[in-house]
Amino acid sequence: MEFHQTENEYVILRPLALPDADQLRDLFDHPLSLPKTREMVRALLDSDKTVLAVIDPNGKTPRGLIEISGDDGQTVTIGYRIRTPYRNMHYGSEAVYLLCRCLCEKHGIKRIKALVKKDNEWSLRLLRHNGFEKTGETETEEQYVYYSKEKAGQKHWDIPDNRKMICAAGGCFWGTERIFRILDGVCATECGYANGHTENPRYEDVCRRDTGYREAVMITYDPEKISLRKLMKAFFMCIDPTVANRQGEDEGSQYQTGVYYLQEEDRTVLEQYFDEERRKHDTFFVELEPLENYYTAEEYHQKYLDKNPNGYCHISPAKLADVRRLNEEDL
Repeated sequence: MEFHQTENEYVILRPLALPDADQLRDLFDHPLSLPKTREMVRALLDSDKTVLAVIDPNGKTPRGLIEISGDDGQTVTIGYRIRTPYRNMHYGSEAVYLLCRCLCEKHGIKRIKALVKKDNEWSLRLLRHNGFEKTGETETEEQYVYYSKEKAGQKHWDIPDNRKMICAAGGCFWGTERIFRILDGVCATECGYANGHTENPRYEDVCRRDTGYREAVMITYDPEKISLRKLMKAFFMCIDPTVANRQGEDEGSQYQTGVYYLQEEDRTVLEQYFDEERRKHDTFFVELEPLENYYTAEEYHQKYLDKNPNGYCHISPAKLADVRRLNEEDL
């Protein structure tokens, strides 16, 4: 497996040259001696299965390294180390994401495996955010696999009998999903990516590439128990409609707010409600469009705040309490 030098925002991917050994000494929490480092580098260079990716945002100072071991030409195993001062600065996440893209898109790798100790929550979180999914575990380690083409998301949708569906983007979809899940009459919710222009996006694609997708929630509800207007009331209670591409501390086009309808019959109700909301504000940036395409998000994101009760949510408890009180109102 040959690798050509690939440079992008954060990563230089190339076979490691011997002169790099001097720089690599300080990459580790417990620095290796120079002779040992040179010995390691020579061993890597002698192997036709292993290269290193050096995380290097400015071309001068390494932040960490990724070791890549090939198995059969279709699968590789990765191991990575980030210097302690940089572990909360997204270098690891950026590097793993960009490396996986390069391996899969430019070198035809079908899947990438990672073995991580169960107690290494930082690394486990990094892998989950980069599209890895847990496939098995040993007594002391967990195994995650990144597939170059994850199962396709839901491009078309079937509306169940006696039910209706609407798609809403209210910033980070973890919190947006929570507000609809507490409403009586909502039958199901699903996090996904709405109205972009690429095929089968992953979470990191939506965050870092110009895909046009919004983090959205697909809502299935019983119109006999809850109205579309009440759903919109809950939605607008929890967003700031006066800003574009931002909600709370989250900024980026994936956090643009919007409502995307699946049935033309809902358009009149939505336009009327949007007109009412628009008159309340000097500026108004909430999108209202038909749902053109939609992909289901990775399992990690589904009902995230149920799985992680103390996880990040941009919607305040006070607003959630206000939404819950809507259950006491008439349809």
